[in-house]
Amino acid sequence: MNRSRSREIAMEVIYQMDIHTTFDKAFADRMVEQYEEEVDKKYIDEVLGLFIENKAMIDGEITPLLKRWTMERLSKIDLAILRTAVTELKMMPDIPNKVTVNEAINMSKKYVDEKSGKFINGLLKHFINLE
Repeated sequence: MNRSRSREIAMEVIYQMDIHTTFDKAFADRMVEQYEEEVDKKYIDEVLGLFIENKAMIDGEITPLLKRWTMERLSKIDLAILRTAVTELKMMPDIPNKVTVNEAINMSKKYVDEKSGKFINGLLKHFINLE
């Protein structure tokens, strides 16, 4: 099981939920079923379940950090990465914050670009400092 790939799948499903404006467990489960690779399904289910149950709170944690930006203005991939990371940071204390931030930066560099990695890093470091 590859935790990094499992985290990417969770982010991809959060991205798909945003595209389809469908934030429910049944939709998430259908999306996860499409992946045939060996992944940590327990982790993916936990992240997605926590995100779905706490979406308003998670978005509420991200919004104040977007100085002069809005959620709608963010790229949907950046938003999905942030939502995945904030879910881990706020609700999964067994995952070290440094791991969460590093993985989010790596995903943003892989799926978007270097500039996105810096943006994600800046937001998440600020987020951790607020705790």
